[in-house]
Amino acid sequence: MEPTNGRRIVRALEVCLGGGRAFSSYGPGVDVYPPSRVRQVALRWDREVLSRRIESRVLTMVEAGLLDEVKNLHATGLSPTAAQALGYKEMIDHLEGRTSLDEAVATTILRTRQFAVRQERWFRRDPRIEWFTVEDDPVTEVA
Repeated sequence: MEPTNGRRIVRALEVCLGGGRAFSSYGPGVDVYPPSRVRQVALRWDREVLSRRIESRVLTMVEAGLLDEVKNLHATGLSPTAAQALGYKEMIDHLEGRTSLDEAVATTILRTRQFAVRQERWFRRDPRIEWFTVEDDPVTEVA
């Protein structure tokens, strides 16, 4: 955890004080977990397929009115934390004249790809998760 990330430090303290044990004892990377009847699975996508799916999803969100959604929420006083959400931050930058819409969309796609990589890296450390590799896009195969 970065010492300059105040939000994460506060959350770690809340978890520790509320649960009475070390923050690191809660998440992936822990060697011993209590037995569970739940089977945890995750899909590992081919990086190119995942990138295409992310790009398609972001473009669909923009076409479905993401900019208008953010404009309305921003006008009503979006919280600073919510304003940092993927897609929202980039659209706010566009609305405030810092970027073009094309730049905002491209940045949203890039940040979402980076987030997906970080998520996979995080979950990969959890020994309870059983991973399955997806070679092709199943939606394309069915269609």
